[in-house]
Amino acid sequence: MTTSEQRDLIDDIQSRLESHGWQPQGGEGWRWVDHTYQNADGTLRIRYLPNVDVIRFDFESEEHLAQLSIAFDESPDRILDLITADQSSLSEATWPDFIAAMIDLSPRILSVTDEDGDDEVIADPDDGVAALREIEWE
Repeated sequence: MTTSEQRDLIDDIQSRLESHGWQPQGGEGWRWVDHTYQNADGTLRIRYLPNVDVIRFDFESEEHLAQLSIAFDESPDRILDLITADQSSLSEATWPDFIAAMIDLSPRILSVTDEDGDDEVIADPDDGVAALREIEWE
């Protein structure tokens, strides 16, 4: 993808998210995406860096956290469509259906573990549910 195509993609992702109520965080005005959305059950976050065909998606509630790296081929449109369609209702209860639908869209999903751990491939809905791990505040 050329630099111009990357800029267009980033602009498209930013405007799409903002039109669905997402708020820009770090990176706004630069050439990457970092946006959050708050619903009644938690915080959703999307990050995208140029030249990497992966959307980083986080869902965090008071008790659980899932951090996913979701690969896409040419365009992240279908992934973003699924996330924005479910953004207001995504919760721990709806997570299993959400992750099953995401696996249908992208067979290449990683669950990002802690800083010292290895990333785990999500190959089926059970792996996706396990990606919603408990937060242990110390």
